[in-house]
Amino acid sequence: MTSAARKPAAAPEAEAVEAQPEGRWPFDVPHDPYLKIGEVQSMLAAEFPLLTLSKIRHYESIELVHPHRTASNQRLFSPADCERLRFILREQRDRYLPLDQIRELLRQLDAGQQPEGTHPGRLRLIDDAAKRPQPGTRLRLTEVADLTGVSVSDVEEMVDAGILAADPRGRLTAQAPDIVRFATMLLGAGFTLRQVRSVRTSAHAHAVLVTNSIATERARKSSVARERAIASATENSTVISQLYRALLTENIEVELR
Repeated sequence: MTSAARKPAAAPEAEAVEAQPEGRWPFDVPHDPYLKIGEVQSMLAAEFPLLTLSKIRHYESIELVHPHRTASNQRLFSPADCERLRFILREQRDRYLPLDQIRELLRQLDAGQQPEGTHPGRLRLIDDAAKRPQPGTRLRLTEVADLTGVSVSDVEEMVDAGILAADPRGRLTAQAPDIVRFATMLLGAGFTLRQVRSVRTSAHAHAVLVTNSIATERARKSSVARERAIASATENSTVISQLYRALLTENIEVELR
């Protein structure tokens, strides 16, 4: 058994600690603080290889996690702290949520507002299942504003900036709500409309790359060929997205060294 998984038999009297109050989620995981920050990093490293000690300290500084402090000011984390960190990191990685929204989710979970038997992710402020339009749907600007909570004028500004593409009747695609949500997050983080527009330009270039790769199947016009073309485009789009994500992560890691 590794030191990260093994609870010490005893601590010196000066460093003795008590279990943390279980007023914070998750409630069904032990709150006894005995893990050093390096052990916490090791426990999470398999799923989050880029997790650093400084990032864990940052989450503490903005009060998303609350490790115990010993008499000598050493941080000690509980298994519950580790699961709380895992939740934060997954919400950032898988759902692209900003820390302010994650803080609100944790507040709800701490208050016991999680419906019995449901995953915490279902408490997201953006309810994807209820609000996601069907593929092929065309949406008015007012509908996109209602779905995202963004003002109509802000949606219009994204259209004018070329972040959103409207058809001749001024309608937007089913992807528009997601584009607006993520663009709004970037704008809130200090990015400009022009910088966000550059992401769309890059996406368009890669879309052309994907469609060119299935040109032969598209030219055949049969329903079978069309299905093969759609399947191939979907698969290639997924691979490009994953490649881009890996390259972006790698470049940021190199820049921050």
